[in-house]
Amino acid sequence: MHLRSKVMQLWWPTTQCLDIVEGPVEVVAEAVRAEVSRWSRSVPGGSAGNTWWHGARSAVSRLLGYNRMVADIGVVAAWETLPSLDAAFGVAPEFRNVPTFFLVLPTHSRWSVLWNNSFLCDGYDSLCYCLTLNHRLTTVHWFAHDETTTTQPGAAFTHRRWANSSVVVRSVYVGQNDRRWLFDQYGPPLAEEDRGLYKAARKRDRLNEQHMADLLGRLGAYPWSEEFYALPANPCYVLQRVNVPSSILRRTRDQVLRAE
Repeated sequence: MHLRSKVMQLWWPTTQCLDIVEGPVEVVAEAVRAEVSRWSRSVPGGSAGNTWWHGARSAVSRLLGYNRMVADIGVVAAWETLPSLDAAFGVAPEFRNVPTFFLVLPTHSRWSVLWNNSFLCDGYDSLCYCLTLNHRLTTVHWFAHDETTTTQPGAAFTHRRWANSSVVVRSVYVGQNDRRWLFDQYGPPLAEEDRGLYKAARKRDRLNEQHMADLLGRLGAYPWSEEFYALPANPCYVLQRVNVPSSILRRTRDQVLRAE
């Protein structure tokens, strides 16, 4: 029995990370739109903001001079009824090093799932952080791949929730660094974790694809199962960045996908 549904295999390794956000898909979609739309605002050099893009834009503005602005990037978003999960992933005609297409996918659970067209295939940890910080949404940024894909083998998750007027973080990381394997953890453990795994003699055995799927399942999420998604019964939210800089790299599906 495969750990992942066929469609996940077909879109591998872009499905090695499918961040999850707790909340109705409409609520999550609006929060994602709000965060990504901030990119299209003119940010004077030296101004601050609670988004990952603000910092980058401010740095560029300082290089250009404080009286100049970084060019605006537009955002187009819509709810689309798509016949399958494969069709949903297929809305992005190409892949970029910086995401230009985002999906907020409905599920048969309390979670919504995020996917984007970055050929780095590493989700968007900073977006999850902003969704928790600015919108009080519980998020799980995660990845897992037992073989080398866009990076060396490894698995990790960062769970964030809002409590006591701050972001509470729990993260665990296992990854290969050439001949060495690394293990790290931070924050108060989740009740759903199997902490006994972290005692394994080999660090690579402390967290892997199967362990990650098991943890997500205990959280009530099964992002690698096509049956988990409420398609085509419910629409998914498709957001696209337009007028992106020509310096953003692009790759075709043939260059990125490694169907298993």
